[in-house]
Amino acid sequence: MTTIQLLLIAAVLSRPMEVTAYCGCEKCCGPNACGITASGYKIQAGDKLIAAPKNIPFSTKIYIPGYGLATVKDRGGAIQGNKLDIYFDKHQEALNWGRQKLIVVQFPEK
Repeated sequence: MTTIQLLLIAAVLSRPMEVTAYCGCEKCCGPNACGITASGYKIQAGDKLIAAPKNIPFSTKIYIPGYGLATVKDRGGAIQGNKLDIYFDKHQEALNWGRQKLIVVQFPEK
């Protein structure tokens, strides 16, 4: 594929989203936090994963500027509409991310 073709695909698949962040701690995930996502995935140190609304299937790949390419492996009660929540290993990293409005690229399922 040419660069132009890739840019056209990205333009079609991109959309604005509000992106927040979380870690596996009790403050972010509640008193029953156990390091296992809604998809049953056991979180490992260094993982890049996304909590997304139910209309975005598990295993969907999404590119988020400033975070990189990550996979939907979790859900969250407050994650609805045009919102995503990205995972960080440390609480302070999640706080540092804050709340950002970004253009993300969602890749189609194969």
